[in-house]
Amino acid sequence: MSSSTAAREFNKQIANALQSMVKVILEHEYPAHFYTGRLIGIDMTHTICLENARNEKKRKLGTIFIHGNKWVSFTIEGEPFPMEELAARLRKVLPGETIKISDDNSISILGGKVIITEKGVEGRGPTADRIQKVFDSFVADMNH
Repeated sequence: MSSSTAAREFNKQIANALQSMVKVILEHEYPAHFYTGRLIGIDMTHTICLENARNEKKRKLGTIFIHGNKWVSFTIEGEPFPMEELAARLRKVLPGETIKISDDNSISILGGKVIITEKGVEGRGPTADRIQKVFDSFVADMNH
């Protein structure tokens, strides 16, 4: 493979990564420090731009730019679980109930007595059972 072919393939792969959720590992604090977010730009110096960025502690940062000499690698990650959409569906089923989305992308209902993560519903009782049915339906709809 010629170097020009390799460069074209590299640029094609970078272009394919745009708009994907990525995890960016920083050089000087590997592996403890990283960012996740949607890759929306990369320039000639390999400075990258992430939107809806979060750090390793899941703290929301908005849009960030990371200089090309500050990161070692990035990996394409799966889309985050659409907790906002699930919360909207739950608000229809449980009107008047306080539904909070945490920074760790979980939902808390009934003052923390019922917790929902992308893995499922934690809690007991009739409300938790109703929430489980909504969750199961939501996940089934996502997979179709």
